[in-house]
Amino acid sequence: MTFEIFTALVAFLALIYAGMAKFIQNKLVNREELEAMQAESKKLNEEVKKAQESKNQKKIDEAMKKQMDFLPKMSKTMMSQFKPMIVIMALFFAFTWAVGYINPLVEDDITIVMNDDGEGCDELAGDGIYSACYELEDMNYGKWMYNAKAFNQDNEIGSNYTYFNYNSEEVDNFTEMPHGEPVYLSTDKKEYSAGETVKLYAENGNADRMEAVLDNGTYFSVVLPLAIPILNVKTIYQPYWWFILISLIANLSISFAMGKLRKKK
Repeated sequence: MTFEIFTALVAFLALIYAGMAKFIQNKLVNREELEAMQAESKKLNEEVKKAQESKNQKKIDEAMKKQMDFLPKMSKTMMSQFKPMIVIMALFFAFTWAVGYINPLVEDDITIVMNDDGEGCDELAGDGIYSACYELEDMNYGKWMYNAKAFNQDNEIGSNYTYFNYNSEEVDNFTEMPHGEPVYLSTDKKEYSAGETVKLYAENGNADRMEAVLDNGTYFSVVLPLAIPILNVKTIYQPYWWFILISLIANLSISFAMGKLRKKK
């Protein structure tokens, strides 16, 4: 699967999810009941306000009692409106899992076992700094992401990311956020040419094993025609963020269209 096809497929899945989410919301949410509750709540609030302005304690007590009696009924109605969200969230996690599962850009990732034995690239055995080397021979020029993963008894306890440029002068300095325990990682330099060897370093005090994962210069990246307002983001780097963006736009578009139809009726 090519990058273009995968990008289009993720967008298509996002549209399906947005449509399904809106359908479930409209079917399971009693909009009339919710609007009636909101109207009654507004009316009771106004009664309390007027009673307080009159400074008549009897009226204030009566208005407050009505409001307190109304609260359990409103809470019950509001809780019933949240039930569709459970289904919608379950759908969201199912779709995002599917997007990650079919991502073809991870198939060529290079996993390297790092060592702290003083052999090969490792300078000093037992110093807690794990090392690995990788010779750059292929033609995937550009930015390469380097992910170091720390393990303890086969459980991943932390990971971190950095990058280097391979036969490229890219200025994109985006990296993924670290996870779990701090992992300190580095490369011997930031710019490499074909035929050179990358030296990878990583450190975590609780790790008994470390792995380096190189993305082979292939990672998800979509440049938007315009930057997203407020966030000032113009490039989407992960397929699940692309999925979220498209589903959000689709959901807003469907809501806008449905609102227009209701007004016409």
